[in-house]
Amino acid sequence: MFSVAVATVLSVHSKELPIVVDGWLCNPTRLMVKAPAQSARAAAVKVNGRVIATFPQIGWATVELPPVDLHAARKAMESVSGVQKVAYDRAAQLAYDPNDPLWPNEWHMRQIKCDLAWDTSKGSDQTIVADIDTGCLVTHPDLAANINVGLSYNFVDNNTDVTDVRGHGTGTAGLIGAVQDNGIGLSGACPHLQIMVLKACNDSGYLYDSYLVPAYLYGADHGARVFSMSYFSDRVSEAEKSAMDYAVAHNVLPIAAAGNASSIIPFYPGAYENVMAVAATDENNQRCWFSNYGTWVDVSAPGQDLVTTANNGDYMGFAGTSGATPHVAGVAALLIGAKPTATSDEVRDAIEDTANSLFQPPFGEISNYGLVDAQAALNTILTVPAPPKPCVVRYVATLGQGPATSQIERTSSTTARIYGRGFQGLQDLKIIRNGKLCTILNRSRDWVDFILVFRNQGDVQVWDGSNLIATVPDPVVPRICNCLVEASAPTASVTGNFFDTVIDDGKTMVATRDSNGNIILEGTFRKVLANATMQLRVNRFFTMPGGSENIQLYDWSSASYPYGNWVDVSVLSTSTTPSMTLINVPDIARYIDFEGTVYVRIVGSNLPAGDTLEIDSMRLQDRR
Repeated sequence: MFSVAVATVLSVHSKELPIVVDGWLCNPTRLMVKAPAQSARAAAVKVNGRVIATFPQIGWATVELPPVDLHAARKAMESVSGVQKVAYDRAAQLAYDPNDPLWPNEWHMRQIKCDLAWDTSKGSDQTIVADIDTGCLVTHPDLAANINVGLSYNFVDNNTDVTDVRGHGTGTAGLIGAVQDNGIGLSGACPHLQIMVLKACNDSGYLYDSYLVPAYLYGADHGARVFSMSYFSDRVSEAEKSAMDYAVAHNVLPIAAAGNASSIIPFYPGAYENVMAVAATDENNQRCWFSNYGTWVDVSAPGQDLVTTANNGDYMGFAGTSGATPHVAGVAALLIGAKPTATSDEVRDAIEDTANSLFQPPFGEISNYGLVDAQAALNTILTVPAPPKPCVVRYVATLGQGPATSQIERTSSTTARIYGRGFQGLQDLKIIRNGKLCTILNRSRDWVDFILVFRNQGDVQVWDGSNLIATVPDPVVPRICNCLVEASAPTASVTGNFFDTVIDDGKTMVATRDSNGNIILEGTFRKVLANATMQLRVNRFFTMPGGSENIQLYDWSSASYPYGNWVDVSVLSTSTTPSMTLINVPDIARYIDFEGTVYVRIVGSNLPAGDTLEIDSMRLQDRR
């Protein structure tokens, strides 16, 4: 037997294909053993194998076996005296390089490891992705082979002409599934698929419910497995939500842009809980300056300095969460193509649970799960499901509903929701408040609903068996239902987070002044149920005298966000003394969107240089 730094083997199996064992892609007839040479040989003999290479520098050896059950052989070898560890001979793969000449410019596909995923699968011609957009140049030489013209439809004019005047839809189609290895242009995230072009945006750039609702229903009824929706903010619509629910019930995975307002305010359709919302990141895996973010955003993908197909038959640059979304839609198509029996929930779980968390001060995690990883998602859909991401508790909000007959009559309890991620991984979930076990009503991956009893005042604790996962400050003042804010500042830097805005404890969220002398801090109260009269309760101060403060709510009776009006509910001179302001909101219904969200912002104007706004608490509560 001989020893070399780079293994020289006694038998060569260079053409063997790997197999999957215990979730690992590995050599079918070899194991790696960490043991002294004598013990390694004894372990090999026990399974009718032989040591074919040793690596004394690191104390490992390679064992060749006849065709056997590798899992059983590994266990048998581990029982031999002196053997420290037995591992599978795991396989690495070369990253696939398409022959498309623009491939070197597609950093964004490599960023989410599409090239590594293509070594395993490039999708399937049976998978249909509905690109709901401005139409598409279906004759584009880099798209034509992947577009199903027979299924495509124009819901603006109710005909089959999906001509793309604006170019947006041709761009998103290229990112989803431009043809690979045709010697021209570039490659989409999923090279093998069918793109169903659904034109639901008119040539002036507007998408109406009367376009979108039938597009969703048509896509669901005609076999689409994924919706790619690169639009946002122009509606909160009960009809749209109903059509989306219909599509999800028909095994569609809807994927939508989070929006480009640099805001934590939820934009639709991405903010619907059954839609995967996508933020945009740059080449350094930082949030693109324009991208929305927050706990309602699910994943992120590249959205800046992209290259894709253009509606003049050429290629163009592209950016925005509109560009991030089709990357994720393409990855979803890759997974479905590799495993057609996978449900939309399984595909979504695989994408989210394998995403790479991105933490960026001062925003924290800009999306609930992180940057999409196509290779890891594909591996987990084909082998063993990835373990759920560790449970993270973001915040708790009362839902304004409960066992009592109405909110006015509620005196003893309410329903509350814990927002976060990873709750499906908790085997023995317990919610405890002031030592009392709370009744859990329902839960998903991202939230848990429970009954919160008013008399049991105290912080809310989340436990998995005997392990404390998180403690959240008390969300309820006795006999008062509160909705707690998730807040940030779009035009200035922020320290602290929404946990610091929960209780009056001197721990503050701090927002700094921008270059225009203003501070704008915005936030959302979620799952609000309208009461006759509610109060906005704000405890805050400015660090320097001078300027004015406007506290505003967004008026949904004026228009859907952001086309309507912010309404002043309080106008004051700034104060450098911590002060509590209680603002009566007698007509709260006009400020609540269809999903039960109230948007709030504090605007400080004409502030001196160096001024900051510090928020100790901000709540929306019943007025008792």
